[in-house]
Amino acid sequence: MSLLCIGILQSRAEEFPPSVEVHDDGSVTFRYCGEAKKVKLQADFLYVGEKSSDYTDHTKRLKMEKDSTGCFTITTKPIDPETYTYCFRIDGHRRPDPCNTDSAWQKLHVWSVFTVGGTPKTDLYLQPKRQGHVDQKLWYSSGEKKERRVDIYVPADYNPAGQPMDALYLLHGINGYEGSWIERGRAIQILENMVAQGRCKPMLIVMPDINFGAHADEPSLHTMWSSVIHYPRQRRARYVEDALIELVQHIDTTYNVTGRNAFAGLSDGARVAMNMAQWLPTEVYAVGLFTPIVPKSQTPKDSTAMHCQLNGCTYYSLTVGKTDLFYKRGLKIHQRLLEADIHHSYTEIDCGHYWRTWRECLINFLDEIADLQQ
Repeated sequence: MSLLCIGILQSRAEEFPPSVEVHDDGSVTFRYCGEAKKVKLQADFLYVGEKSSDYTDHTKRLKMEKDSTGCFTITTKPIDPETYTYCFRIDGHRRPDPCNTDSAWQKLHVWSVFTVGGTPKTDLYLQPKRQGHVDQKLWYSSGEKKERRVDIYVPADYNPAGQPMDALYLLHGINGYEGSWIERGRAIQILENMVAQGRCKPMLIVMPDINFGAHADEPSLHTMWSSVIHYPRQRRARYVEDALIELVQHIDTTYNVTGRNAFAGLSDGARVAMNMAQWLPTEVYAVGLFTPIVPKSQTPKDSTAMHCQLNGCTYYSLTVGKTDLFYKRGLKIHQRLLEADIHHSYTEIDCGHYWRTWRECLINFLDEIADLQQ
């Protein structure tokens, strides 16, 4: 909690209302109670479709009015159930909500996060009663001679001396970092709520930074421009995959895990996840391809007979968005997997290339692999 928010709370003897309050009808009240002359609300729920993930400073802004308590407030009309981001414009300066600790990085800016529940899907994004913890660690990439960052979610049920757990490796896209699946993907909330519902078993979630040249002594957050510049080299080289092989070894020796892993990734992260299944065939039992960008040269050409004999064939779950700009690429991947006789599922959903799609992809993937977990 920021010093501004602490100061606001300490200055009032009565109970202070929340800075973001979701009402039963889906409307939302926002409050800013600091010193200011003018305050505006900027939020992605003001748009629909592809533009809802457009994190720019040119989106629509709503004026907030000062109420009798001295706070700037605004109450929206009912909005659709989903997870959203917002910020305040305070006297012309962009600021995240100082009293909301739920936040996400995107394009070098912090955005505050809230969820409107009310559907079976969006209720999974809400904070569960029982929670595990996140270990923020480093692992050494010998090929790069650098340390890389990784966030590891450890379930509340984890016991270092008890029953070992499977691990799920979640990979971000070209403009993400190790915290993306926690902040925007709601991965922890989704898993914990699905475990509480009996839909899947608890597992470790391993979320590494797979950006080009990413390592511990540089900023986590890369601009889209720098990522695009390095993308051709990243696709040709396998330094990320080599580093992930070492990460798998690190997790296997550090945590009480089964050694059976699922890999899933969004966009270009799906390409890396598919490569990991080919280079660790006996250790990866399932692969999630979420609106993937995978070149033909990196698509499996057969079902890897040795892996099928030892551990059963790797299961591929492919999901594409009907309005995704990479829809045709996803369809081609589906056709290649069919030609290679590789066991997989293929799902089309009414979404595009943004986080509301990838959250739904994760839910579907966890449902699909539940029967494959040990």
